[in-house]
Amino acid sequence: MVESFSKFSASQRLELKSLYERISAVEEDADRIKRELIEQLTKSAPAFLYREDFIRLIIRVDEVAELAQSISRQLSRISDNGWVPTPIVGELFERVSGEVLTEYEHLRDAIMILPMNPKKAIDLVTTVHIAESKVDSSYYDADFKLLMEVKKIEQLLIYRDLLRLLEDMADLIEDASDDLRVLALHRVA
Repeated sequence: MVESFSKFSASQRLELKSLYERISAVEEDADRIKRELIEQLTKSAPAFLYREDFIRLIIRVDEVAELAQSISRQLSRISDNGWVPTPIVGELFERVSGEVLTEYEHLRDAIMILPMNPKKAIDLVTTVHIAESKVDSSYYDADFKLLMEVKKIEQLLIYRDLLRLLEDMADLIEDASDDLRVLALHRVA
């Protein structure tokens, strides 16, 4: 997704479209995996004590993938219409999307370590929350700078929508980390 903002800033439409197609394929794969996991949890573990917690985590992670796809789709559409952000606006998007990616990477690391070391997973959840706080700060800073920098109202509205989607993604990642913390605490206790 960060690469999508870079391609958008550089007005590389074909590369942006290619990235959107790859992100869409990943999101479709995430949907398939989500369905399979939910089906397996429902069929094979009806008495599994923390099944709902796992399902909630799976659904939130899938929602993150859906937001990435939505952002990429919107970038591709506005790029097709010839919109190229100013360097300041492009840098704002790249910074915020980079921070969201960092937050996601912390969540991914926490998910991967959960089966082997639930205490470490809890520690990594804390890093997700710290990263989300950075996203919040950058979001409000970027939102204000957009108001100052973008003069065309239609561009301002779309850019603010994109920025809001990034913030929503960061919030979903944090919510997923809370679900993961619950699962880790069950394993530690």
